[in-house]
Amino acid sequence: MSTGTQVLDGVFAVNKPKGMTSAHVCDEIKHKLTASALFAPAVQSLRDRKDEYRRQGQKLTRKMRMSGSVKIGHGGTLDPMASGVISFGVGEGTKALNFLQKGAEKGYEAVVLFGAATDSFDAEGKVVGRKGWDGVTREAVEAKLEEFRGKVFQRPSVYSALSRGGVRMYEYAREGKEIPELEKREMFVTKLELVDWMEGGTHEWKWPDQEIENDRKEAFVKTLRFDEIGGVDVVKGSDQKGVAEEHPSQGKLKRKRGANGSSKDQDEVKKTKIDKSDEHTNTKTPTPVAELITGDAALQDSGPRPDAQVANAEEIGAIASLSKTTTVDDVNDGGPTGDSQSAAPETTALDAGPTQLPCPAPAARIRMVVSSGFYVRSLCHDLGVAAGSLAIMTSLKRTKQACFELDDNVLDYEDFDQDEAVWGQKVARELNAWPARFEALQARKEV
Repeated sequence: MSTGTQVLDGVFAVNKPKGMTSAHVCDEIKHKLTASALFAPAVQSLRDRKDEYRRQGQKLTRKMRMSGSVKIGHGGTLDPMASGVISFGVGEGTKALNFLQKGAEKGYEAVVLFGAATDSFDAEGKVVGRKGWDGVTREAVEAKLEEFRGKVFQRPSVYSALSRGGVRMYEYAREGKEIPELEKREMFVTKLELVDWMEGGTHEWKWPDQEIENDRKEAFVKTLRFDEIGGVDVVKGSDQKGVAEEHPSQGKLKRKRGANGSSKDQDEVKKTKIDKSDEHTNTKTPTPVAELITGDAALQDSGPRPDAQVANAEEIGAIASLSKTTTVDDVNDGGPTGDSQSAAPETTALDAGPTQLPCPAPAARIRMVVSSGFYVRSLCHDLGVAAGSLAIMTSLKRTKQACFELDDNVLDYEDFDQDEAVWGQKVARELNAWPARFEALQARKEV
């Protein structure tokens, strides 16, 4: 796809805001490109060709029927709670996306919060167990990071799209069934460093308020290997029903959609221009399971994850006021609020608001460059265990995908809310730069 000397095939990257799915961002950009003056000649050429076929009485192929807009795809799913680099292939550039998904390094920045483990390994899940953090210091964590550099073997999250016996792992987790053993996979960590240490009570990060439901608790206690870890206070658990049920007419639970087909939270993101600092993870849309995965497994079909619940700030406040050595049994048993049967809850445990007291456990911001298919949530969990406690991921930002890096050659998503004069030249520049970048990537892989 080209017009004159202007190259309109290639790959460019965008900084995705938190709270939006990769597919939604792709749809928005596709609409902008198709309606732009930059791509107008190419789009018109496609339409003229279709009209000519019709005049000649020829049957349009499926490809031609779909060719009324710019051909675009994204190079790997980035989950809604995360922000950062996501690549988009245009025209012939879509053929290079598989290379970016599976054949290139990726960089991430994540915040690890110690003291608790959840069913999803992140702050959008439900707490399964807690453990003290007396020995968790900056020096201790930095020393433990060495164990995770170079060639490592990593066990995927139970909320992966991997299958066992023809059943997705997230289906076992969702239904509270005994979860099959997942084999560790070889990964490579090129770079891993601690860039910020936050003592307890000095940061904004918080444990989820909701505890796992009793009908799912036993399966996760076993899967998380609490017996091997030792010293874990397993939560009392919620009496609400956690196993998801199917509506007789709709099948599996689905999210509510807005008038334009996007999720309600995605509509809200566009209105509020989400804070780009990546310092919060307040996404109100229940995260699709496959988008919880930062590696290649995210490209597989997804299913629903356990519903997020309305936060119970009273219990979190009670937990936050405890000393490091206080056990869960000393916490007030106030149960979670909200309806566990709701198909599309409007708030999550991350939206409890400023009334919560600061979390007493420390947190660390880490940066990494890793091989494709790496599970950042699993690293956060494993680091917590290695440091003598437990841990969850509370923030995630992708900083690099192959040749695209933040603060270098990645466009801001907000640019596309401006006139084409703002983003058009940037897109054209990146597409023109792609051939040389792709050649360099291929040469590097062959070495």
